[in-house]
Amino acid sequence: MRDIIEHIIDKEYAMLDQVHGLDGRASCQDHFSEFRLMRASQFLVWPEEICESYLADLWAAEKIGRNLIFEKYAWMMQASLPEEFQKVCHVLPQFTQKQIERMERIVKIQVAWAEAFVEKYPVCGSRGRLLHTWQDTPHDTSVETYMRGELATYSDATVQLYDQFVENCLAERRNLTVEVRENQAHLQGWKSLEEVERCYASRQEA
Repeated sequence: MRDIIEHIIDKEYAMLDQVHGLDGRASCQDHFSEFRLMRASQFLVWPEEICESYLADLWAAEKIGRNLIFEKYAWMMQASLPEEFQKVCHVLPQFTQKQIERMERIVKIQVAWAEAFVEKYPVCGSRGRLLHTWQDTPHDTSVETYMRGELATYSDATVQLYDQFVENCLAERRNLTVEVRENQAHLQGWKSLEEVERCYASRQEA
């Protein structure tokens, strides 16, 4: 599983390195360790089957010259930079109504998880992305918009697997936002999210 995740991150970072932003290179393009930490935190909560499917997506895209990271950021511009989006939308894949409905259902659940996370960990939550697309600016992208862009880069097979995973998590009362942020905290050397919350709260009060 760890090997699969490392392969995914390497593939993604290679694609990220080729993306040319409107304001030049983004900071994450020159900080692999930070990029790796953030992406590993997410992939560590996924079942191996989804990781394998997404890695296959990356391999398939690479073979035909698609850059899935470029596509993700292009989709994210639809809300925050609509004029720029119009310049690139012709190279993006088209989706059926059924596919769109499935992705939107997942996005809605992910946003609800993010809202619950912010409610439980307000200080940590304030240090993350905004939650809703209506809050997007040209320089700040919300959880909702980011998730929508990410799902648009997965193959239909991967989205279906992820959809079932999300439904299973709901049934088990799991919150993937909390789990991802817990992984992030542990990879950064913290014992728990509670410790992170207390630490940053005390800094705010100082």
